[in-house]
Amino acid sequence: MSGSREAELDLAAHLVSEAILWQRRSSALRVTSDQQERWFRQLDHQVRVLDRERQKFAAVVNQSDTYVFVTDLAGTVRWVNRTMSLRTPPGGSAEWVGRACRDVCSGFGSGGPHGDGAACASCPVARSLASNDSVHHEFHGNFEGKPRTLYLSALPIKGVDGRPQEVLVLMQDLTDLQTLRDSEERYRVVTQAASDGIVTVDENGVMIFVNEAMQRIFGYAPEELIGRRLTQLMPPSLIERYTAEFQAELKSGAHRKSWEGVKLPAHHKDGHEIIVEMSFGEFVKDGKRLFTGVMRDITERQRAEQALKHAQEQLRIVVSNAPIALFAIDREGRYTLSEGRGLATLGLAAGERVGLSAFEVYANTPQALNNFKRALAGEEFRDVVDIREFAFETSYTPLRDENGTVTGMTGVATDVTERRRLESQLRQSQKMEAVGRLAGGVAHDFNNLLTTILGYSTLLLQRHASGDEPDRRLVEIRRAAERAAGLTRQLLAFSRRQVVEPRVSDLNRVVGEIEEMLRRLIGEDIDFSFTPAASPALVMADPGQLEQVLMNLVVNARDAMPRGGQLSVEIAQADLDAPLAQGDVTLRPGPCIALSVRDTGVGMNAETLAHIFEPFFTSKSFGQGTGLGLAIVYGIVQQCGGHIMAESAPGTGATFTIHFPLATGSVESETRAPDAKTRSGTETLLLVEDEAPVRSLAHEMLVREGYTVLQAASGPEALAVAGRKAAPIDLVITDVVMPGMSGGELVAHLREGRPRLRVLYISGYSDDAIVRHGVTSADSAFLQKPFSYESFVAKVREVLDRPAAPADPSEPRRDAA
Repeated sequence: MSGSREAELDLAAHLVSEAILWQRRSSALRVTSDQQERWFRQLDHQVRVLDRERQKFAAVVNQSDTYVFVTDLAGTVRWVNRTMSLRTPPGGSAEWVGRACRDVCSGFGSGGPHGDGAACASCPVARSLASNDSVHHEFHGNFEGKPRTLYLSALPIKGVDGRPQEVLVLMQDLTDLQTLRDSEERYRVVTQAASDGIVTVDENGVMIFVNEAMQRIFGYAPEELIGRRLTQLMPPSLIERYTAEFQAELKSGAHRKSWEGVKLPAHHKDGHEIIVEMSFGEFVKDGKRLFTGVMRDITERQRAEQALKHAQEQLRIVVSNAPIALFAIDREGRYTLSEGRGLATLGLAAGERVGLSAFEVYANTPQALNNFKRALAGEEFRDVVDIREFAFETSYTPLRDENGTVTGMTGVATDVTERRRLESQLRQSQKMEAVGRLAGGVAHDFNNLLTTILGYSTLLLQRHASGDEPDRRLVEIRRAAERAAGLTRQLLAFSRRQVVEPRVSDLNRVVGEIEEMLRRLIGEDIDFSFTPAASPALVMADPGQLEQVLMNLVVNARDAMPRGGQLSVEIAQADLDAPLAQGDVTLRPGPCIALSVRDTGVGMNAETLAHIFEPFFTSKSFGQGTGLGLAIVYGIVQQCGGHIMAESAPGTGATFTIHFPLATGSVESETRAPDAKTRSGTETLLLVEDEAPVRSLAHEMLVREGYTVLQAASGPEALAVAGRKAAPIDLVITDVVMPGMSGGELVAHLREGRPRLRVLYISGYSDDAIVRHGVTSADSAFLQKPFSYESFVAKVREVLDRPAAPADPSEPRRDAA
């Protein structure tokens, strides 16, 4: 039993141990099962995640425009993306899968690594498998008949052991990128080679790019400008203003036109100011607004433009103010230019004739039409054109194109009306000068003849006893000679060549003596009247100049009455209450003599009155007057210390009134005869006269008065006579103008040995001839031919009674002569 019990116990123990063991094993199996179940769930989850990632990858890869395919270790295509599947394989096959990777290269052109279809050691796939690393390769080929650039990337797909199992290949078409690269390269070259500065600034106005030209413009190296604000290149006074404007533009949200073609001052690195022109464009990069601009240094251009503008303005001022008319016409004769102040002469404004036909404007001016035709025919010339009452000196120049064909003409017209008038006045003055010279020469000869006639007629009349009746014939001869002498004096007065000898004269007598001549001068259609003053009108003036004043005023009045009228001359005594000032002369208040000349002519307006006394001013028609008459009248009145005024109005005639200072004393007569005691003498005289009759007459007159007279017919002969005369010569009486040696030269030689020698000049010439021959000394006396017996011997006595000339020229004279 015991053995059996033990056996049972052992079996029971064995069963219990087996049960425990099985329980343990069962528990272990349950743990392992749970663990495996967790592993399977985790694996399922990871597989699902991987599948989702695969789907994502496939979706992304399939949506990409990049060509993507996968090859195995043998280089056989195992998978392609959608973009790759749309590309037809070479040979017309519809599938890429199962084909060698070299077919891919062949399908994308002949420029790839397998362009020839054979294996290549440089194949990116093979290189990726060999190196177990990524390989990149760029190749060029013809894709769809166009050159393309492809960028291939081969990435190994590794197994658990890290060895490559497959290769993922990506091919990107970089043709557009290459174009962009080329464009960027060209942009870079152009930007750096540009002569204008190119700059890019960010939203804060900070420069992030500048080209090399910016250094030339502003003096800063490019690296000095990067990071600085663009406004820092402006003058300090403008920085704040333009910074505010730039910020305001940014806030507006859109690029405006305010920064296009802006001209503003800028600051060079060395401190001087320049002018730049800026234009900016806006673009967006990475969500940021950027501005790229071009900056051009226009300092010299601005200076040139300012200089050109200044020159043009000066030219405009010159043309607009110059007395010219500048014009141009085209081939058809229409005005294309019409400028210049000269247009105002014709009553035109600048540009008024532009567009009009010159041939129509001057249809009634044949000379102008002919000149236009000549210029348009290719002739360059000058001509003086008469347009209405004006004269224009015009130069005509044809305009030609590059082929030499005349396309128009230009002209410059200068108003020469005044010049022509002055030329006419000059010719008239020259005529008057010639007439004066002729009159002077004629008067000289006549004066010599009249001196002889007057002298001998006087000597013959003196032979009659005091109680006898003089021979009537001799009296008439003398009267005729005196009248002839008066006519000669008037001839010299008219030619303005008479000798000026101011003396107390009765204006009544002066006018009365030439009244008949004035009546003949004005003609029968003018009613002339003369009203003298009630008492002698004494003035200190040269009678010849008074006659000239009166004749000029009368001639002017006659010309103002072409159809006749009334002319009156009136002399009256007046009393001035206030001074009359004119020029440099002021006529004081008090008694004076008034000479008035009134006419009923056409009259003058206020503008003409303001200029009538100016030299060469005339209101008469062209060629009708010199403009000197009233100017001479004004000058003579000034010399006499007087005042002249004119009153007139259109249609009411004119009145000229002259006020002369009232002279004191008695009228000086040329012919008053001194008594025998005051005209006789015993002195020795040297008489020099080239005219034999005059010399003989003068010799007889002087001898009759008791003088010792030495005679000579010329200067050299007089020097010889004086050299032979041992006794002193008290007086030399010499003609002024003589052949060989003038009277002045003779006196100069005589005074070398006789410094205190007295001199009396006689001449039939005018005063300017006397001056030309050196008779200007203050101690020299003068007697105009013809002279009477009484005036001649009286003048001789007067000179002899004067103190002798000083031996030393510096010694002052004590006489007033």
